[in-house]
Amino acid sequence: MSTSKALDGFRPSRIRGSGSNSTGNSEYRIASGYNANIFTGDIVKNVDGYINVITTTTDIAAGVFVGCNYTANGEPKWSKYWPSGTSASDIKALVVDGPSPTFIVQADASCTVGDINSYNFDVTLGAGSTVTGKSGFGLKASTRTTSSAMVRPIGVWDVPGNDIDVGAERAYPVLEVRLVQTQDAYVSTAI
Repeated sequence: MSTSKALDGFRPSRIRGSGSNSTGNSEYRIASGYNANIFTGDIVKNVDGYINVITTTTDIAAGVFVGCNYTANGEPKWSKYWPSGTSASDIKALVVDGPSPTFIVQADASCTVGDINSYNFDVTLGAGSTVTGKSGFGLKASTRTTSSAMVRPIGVWDVPGNDIDVGAERAYPVLEVRLVQTQDAYVSTAI
């Protein structure tokens, strides 16, 4: 599993302090005609009330996109990804955006047990697949920092072939992470 690189985005795992995949999602708007694909597993941001895919590692995340529904030519559609430039109405993006969700994601290079709960990392902004609807995002291993970055690994996904203590298996480890650079962490209010 982790001996080959196959980045496929962020998959909801659980709520920290809770059992497996007890995540939820919220509905947000996507602007009709938005001119970028958004794939399941992409990190998204809020731009003037609409969901957009992040375009830089310094963007502030709203959460992780897990699909959408909309009406096109009078017909309801449900999709694993938002097709670039789609003209539609009633567009709703489904985004995992709670305060404590965790995600499973593959790193684009080797990580060690010393990275877990010790460093933050940026993400790769890889292109997804219009066939599968899956993201091409991953954890960018070369960006480990004690400063702010998009994600923090909090564990190693416990599946066969993904042992971070075995050299061959840690080449592209699959990690459990939490989003660090989120809109909830940067909330400000005017009084």
